[in-house]
Amino acid sequence: MDKQEDDFRRSLNYVKNWPQGVRDDFVLHALDCSAIVAITDTRGRILSVNSRFEQISGYTREELIGQDHRMLRSKQHDGKFFRQMYRTIASGHVWHGEICNRRRDGSLYWVDTTIVPHISESGKVTSYVAIRFDITARKQAENHLKSSRQKLQNAVNTDFLTKISNRLHFSHTLRRILRTSTTGHICLALLDIDTFKTINDTSGHDSGDRLLRKVAEKLQSFQSDTCFIARIGGDEFAILMTGDCPALFEKMLTDILEQMRFSFRNRTMTHACTVSIGYVCVPMPDAREKELLKCADLALYAAKTSGRNRIREYHTVMEERLDHAARLRRRVQTSLRDRSIEVFYQPIFSLSMPGNISFEALLHWDHPQHSVLSPQYFPEVFEDPRLTLTLNTFVMRQVMQDMRRLHDQNINFERIAINITACDFEGGDFFQKIALLAEEMDVPLNTLALEITENIFSRPHHKQVEQELDTLHRKGIQISLDDFGTGFASLTHLKTITFDSVKINRAFVAGLERHGTDAAIIKGVIDIVHSLGRKVVAEGIGNAPQVRALLEMECDFVQGDFLCEAVPIMEIPAALEKIQCQALL
Repeated sequence: MDKQEDDFRRSLNYVKNWPQGVRDDFVLHALDCSAIVAITDTRGRILSVNSRFEQISGYTREELIGQDHRMLRSKQHDGKFFRQMYRTIASGHVWHGEICNRRRDGSLYWVDTTIVPHISESGKVTSYVAIRFDITARKQAENHLKSSRQKLQNAVNTDFLTKISNRLHFSHTLRRILRTSTTGHICLALLDIDTFKTINDTSGHDSGDRLLRKVAEKLQSFQSDTCFIARIGGDEFAILMTGDCPALFEKMLTDILEQMRFSFRNRTMTHACTVSIGYVCVPMPDAREKELLKCADLALYAAKTSGRNRIREYHTVMEERLDHAARLRRRVQTSLRDRSIEVFYQPIFSLSMPGNISFEALLHWDHPQHSVLSPQYFPEVFEDPRLTLTLNTFVMRQVMQDMRRLHDQNINFERIAINITACDFEGGDFFQKIALLAEEMDVPLNTLALEITENIFSRPHHKQVEQELDTLHRKGIQISLDDFGTGFASLTHLKTITFDSVKINRAFVAGLERHGTDAAIIKGVIDIVHSLGRKVVAEGIGNAPQVRALLEMECDFVQGDFLCEAVPIMEIPAALEKIQCQALL
């Protein structure tokens, strides 16, 4: 390094020792060979240019001399840029920077520019010398690198399927807002497609992907500076809003909910698409990332479990309910393992043929604090589809084992009815499961009955359920519509669904003696069902007058604690013996 510095000093001293004129000529020649040089007056008119200026600008010297230097402007710089530059050189100071100019053919080029004011003996600026170097290639490389980085950033932040922001971009945006905003309110909403799993399972992943893109497209129309939209996983989307008026958040979400109600078609069927939305809104100073996500998720859960196709705002009671439900589910799982959950059986009596008895299998929990509980006392457990399916499978297997036991004890019965839910049909192989289990247990299928509630047919996959029920019915399994009259479109179901009997809800039976309306409804249902060639079961019998009234109405079957409470399998013989000794009618 010392040797290089010494060599440079010697070369500089060598040049300095040249005569003044020779030295000036050499410097000008060196500049002319390596730099783009122009001289202008104080008003910007071009006085002189070198050949390299001609080459890069595309203009000849004759076309440039006398013209305003503004003729080369590219409009890539604003007025402020040039005002600062002119202010600097007009005050006699050297200006250095990078300028984009326009060639004669319209193309752009970049130059690293140094403008040196020429100051007269009187101290006035008389002209400017601009020395430029072509940096176009470098700027193009920088722009390409910048563009590549931007494309990479966009790819990292964009969901590949829907082309909207992804979970990573959502997380960064939420954190940035929480870090930089101190006033107003923030609203985080989570949106879940109600029909996605059904469409994905029944119509294939291509249809599911198409649905996701359609929902994303509709959501994107709501995006603005104060509303950020992202797909954060599966069929879940996040809506992040900021502002000073929380009432506007709910209005926006209501509009979104309405937009999400549309028909989605594929090659074989049309689905009614809906969504569930849960949201939380808090003042910006109180907002914390984890709490926002947790509360919005609880609100979404509440929207889905309360019927879907709706909006729910977070309230603290939701967390309490969720904790209670979680504790309850854990206890039920423990009780399944330690066998404190059992299957009880309640007889169903024929009013026309008193000797014919069937049973309904009922889940009972020997709770450590509350003695024996039926499912109506722990409905939160059945909000978990996996646990519900586990319980239903347990009941199905236990019933078939007990059927063999009743057969071995020579106890005659027509059928045993089992309650099933929508989650039993999720996999599309419900019949196969029953058939395999019945074969394993050596149980005839025609000794089984399935009780289903009407609400199952309001679910998106009801067509699949109807097909499965047809198959089950053809194989000899009876189908009973449970809680009839309390569900959805009851009379329509009588027309369209395969069934053998209708079970009148206990609420109508309870009002049989007090309200003429209930009696009229029961009589009407019995007449309609009989006209279709089907049977009627009345549950919840509480006294003998109710039995007599139902007998007069020609009801086919009755069931209730007044006749016989539900009992464990081992107590059935004693219960039936006791019933035979009573005058029920």
